[in-house]
Amino acid sequence: MKKVITGFCLILCSMSIAFADELETYRVTITNGTLHHVITPPLIVTHHNQFQIFQIGQPASEGLAILAESGNNQPLLMEIESADGVIDVIAGAAPILYGQSASFEIQARKKALISLVGMLASTNDGFAAINGLPLPNKASHYVAHVFDAGSESNNENCAYVPGPPCAADSGNASDEGEGYVSFHNGIHGVGDLDPMMLDWRGSVAVVSITRLMIENL
Repeated sequence: MKKVITGFCLILCSMSIAFADELETYRVTITNGTLHHVITPPLIVTHHNQFQIFQIGQPASEGLAILAESGNNQPLLMEIESADGVIDVIAGAAPILYGQSASFEIQARKKALISLVGMLASTNDGFAAINGLPLPNKASHYVAHVFDAGSESNNENCAYVPGPPCAADSGNASDEGEGYVSFHNGIHGVGDLDPMMLDWRGSVAVVSITRLMIENL
């Protein structure tokens, strides 16, 4: 009898492990809560805790620096899609204008984490992000703050800034920055950008996450 019970338990345990390891789908909705900033096409990644898309006080990766300076998410996509600990990664194709939302679907396992980044286009190298937050059992809401990639100085000069009010072909210049990721200290009017229009306080976007398997029951 003990052998039968043990065998039955092994089957149940194996089934539990298999179900726990299944990929599930989550809807991620990003709402731009600024008055005048554009968030460039975001990059969203689900991952285990050994992966980090950035660390405060450490240099940004080359892909993240490119995204934070130009809004181009493809180098970062290529950089992390095969990284250890990454489960799924998707790259948005369109910017998110102020007051608007964009939704994406991404896969993950239970107890995984989620990160996302998108350039705040009217900055030198600022990006809105959430970094390694837990995925919900049902649904949750997070807020995205703005970080400075540290790859370009915050001169607020249109030659270095790709977003409005700068021209569409601006923002190609680059120089040396602080050298590490930090919290962004906003727009101060030292160059071509008007802080009355473009400065911010606190978070800049709301990130709503829903586990679709639960939603559809």
